[in-house]
Order: sequence, then structure tokens, then C-alpha cells
Amino acid sequence: MSWTEVQTLGVKAASGAGVPPAQALAFGAMLARHVADEGPQGAVQAALDNPDRIVALAHRVETIVEAASITSKPVDATEDDAGTRAMLVSWLAGLPCKSELDVAGPKVRVSLSLTEPSTRGRPERLALTPSLTEQLNTLAAKTYVPDSDASRAGGAGAGLMELD
Repeated sequence: MSWTEVQTLGVKAASGAGVPPAQALAFGAMLARHVADEGPQGAVQAALDNPDRIVALAHRVETIVEAASITSKPVDATEDDAGTRAMLVSWLAGLPCKSELDVAGPKVRVSLSLTEPSTRGRPERLALTPSLTEQLNTLAAKTYVPDSDASRAGGAGAGLMELD
């Protein structure tokens, strides 16, 4: 899959799992970076099974970014769960600004340069495990409008609305 396909599928899946829109968008960006950096995909599956973890992680990242905006010193975070820590690192590495991350056991030291753009590249293709792909597609399907005359009459479908 392409970066954009993975990111979009991640947003839809998080939305289907009940994650609020802003956090779902950030989750999609994290997912693409996480897969590109070969993070544990099982951690993503566990997070999608418990959407409150995704929201809590999004808030942690927001807190770290806020702290980095106040000081030029590195910001420290601790995360004992290896999977959650890997997603935290991917979330921070996926930010659009320059980031330097140092991970030592449960401790993550983050230096963000909010005025400099990220220089991290994107691979051409990303490989999802079959089980994660299935879970993402199942959750994403919960966001789709049902195929019916009533949904089409309400505006679903491409180019079928009459505009005055």
C-alpha cells in the first residue's frame, strides 16, 4: 500500500472504532510512520481494540508538543508498555516538524524544533500484516454509508446530486 492509502485507512479505522476526528487524523499519520519504521503492528491492533488508548496517546503527544513549544530543552516521557512506547515514538516521529528522539528502556527523550520542517522520507510502499489489514478494513467499513435508495436520496454517491 502507499503511504497515503495506509494513512487514510488508519483515519477511517480509528473513526470506525469511535476515536474523535482530530485524534483519528493524527492516528492515521502515526500509523503510516509506525509501519514505515517497522514498529510492532500488534500494538496498533491492541490500540484499535481499546480506542481510549489512542485518545490518551494523542493527548500525551499534544502535551509533549506544548512543553516543547515552551522550552528549548528536551522533554522526557516514560512509557512502560513497549507497544505503547513504540506508537508514542512513531507519533512523535510523524510530526511535521524536525524531531530527535532518544529511547532508553521505558524513557523517551524528545527534542522538537517546531520551526523546522521534518526531513524524514517516506517509503514508496508500506507492508501491513494481513491481520492488521483485516482489522483496519473492518473498522473502516463502520464509517461507510449504507447502499440504499434513502442514502442516495440524502446525498450519498458521487455526482448524483442536482445543484441549482
